[in-house]
Amino acid sequence: MTMEGQAQWSYIAGPARATLYTDGEGTRLQRNGQVMAQWRDPFAAMAAMCAVGEVEIDGEPPAGLNFVGGWVGVLGYDAARHLHRLPQQALHDPMLPQMWWMAVDQVLAFHHATGQWWQCTSEGAGSHAWPRSEADRESDWAHTVVRARGSLASKMAWQTGPRIRRMDRAEFEAGVGHICDSIAKGDVLQVNLTRREDAAFEGDAWALYEDLVAAHPAPFAAYLEAPEFAIASCSPERFLQVQGRTVQARPIKGTVVRGLTPDEDAANRAWLAASEKNRAENLMIVDLMRNDLGRVAELGSVRVPSLFALEPYSSVWQMVSTVQATLRQECGIVDLLRACWPPGSMTGAPKLAAMQAIEALEPLRRGFYAGSIGYLDCRGNMDLSVVIRTAVVAQGRVMVQMGGGIVADSEPASEWSETVANGERLVRVLDGGVRG
Repeated sequence: MTMEGQAQWSYIAGPARATLYTDGEGTRLQRNGQVMAQWRDPFAAMAAMCAVGEVEIDGEPPAGLNFVGGWVGVLGYDAARHLHRLPQQALHDPMLPQMWWMAVDQVLAFHHATGQWWQCTSEGAGSHAWPRSEADRESDWAHTVVRARGSLASKMAWQTGPRIRRMDRAEFEAGVGHICDSIAKGDVLQVNLTRREDAAFEGDAWALYEDLVAAHPAPFAAYLEAPEFAIASCSPERFLQVQGRTVQARPIKGTVVRGLTPDEDAANRAWLAASEKNRAENLMIVDLMRNDLGRVAELGSVRVPSLFALEPYSSVWQMVSTVQATLRQECGIVDLLRACWPPGSMTGAPKLAAMQAIEALEPLRRGFYAGSIGYLDCRGNMDLSVVIRTAVVAQGRVMVQMGGGIVADSEPASEWSETVANGERLVRVLDGGVRG
């Protein structure tokens, strides 16, 4: 699952020392079943808990070991409701948290280039407030290492029911037409329109994740499990990475399916490279990210080192650009998140108008989809993906979502086909588990 400059490390984090989550009753920090603190604003809670701590690492690791402890979890798209005034039209189904983070002070890090494991122990993530003995640490480590190195005697089973579209083709294509009309009126420049499919689910969500990764390897693959849900993500897209004070975003806009033969694959790649529609779509999001980053970056530091790069994935070619900036000294990672949330590649431009259009056209709230999964390191680093190519398991269902950016010259039928291409590998795995 490695790519040039990406996916050089994999992390196993846990056990959770505390959880920080937002639901309908607010944001709470919880440990051992007890609420330790509460906030009205989830971003204020994140700022309060993202303290820099001391770190111990066994040995001298290679460059790039950026997560040694802190917080790992998911920030859902709908956390945007704490930052932007949005209508309350879409149905909240299922009722899951807007964000969910777990504090971890023990991390196993695997370096793909050398095949080595690194064991990291930190005193961050608020753990200074909850000291524990060396015996407790050793017991936790022994359990974690056994699970990381071992393999199950037999793979656990999972199965699904038939997929149900929560927005049918006619509704989606009508939504594309509505967006094109809004663009013609000057209300928006681009809107990312998505649709969801559900299926009944039984069995082990981790086994589903293993099958998804095998079929759809991706540099930001991630698995999270909480009492109420599990997330199996095969995302190819980085939202934001922070190393020191350097910030990088890698928005993806522009997709074409892989060819069945080398010649067909090359032709499809050439088509995407020359597509004015996809280049325009990509450039609008690059400009949006530059504007968002400019709110917290040092003056003159925002730049675009790579524009319209083409990257191959298992089922599609993607057009990817890279935006970089230097974070101002007085700004932290939560200031950065406030400035950039939610991911611009999943909204459109201008961001607020695009989000209002999404709320009017998509019948369901996005939940975790179009949000971010990743880590907030106790030394100040951060790496977050964009939650796409992802299955969410909750309440006896598995849910997947797919979409694309709509611009002035979008054709409804073509945009529907792009959603099919984006979700093809994902739904093929789900369909392989359909009860016969």
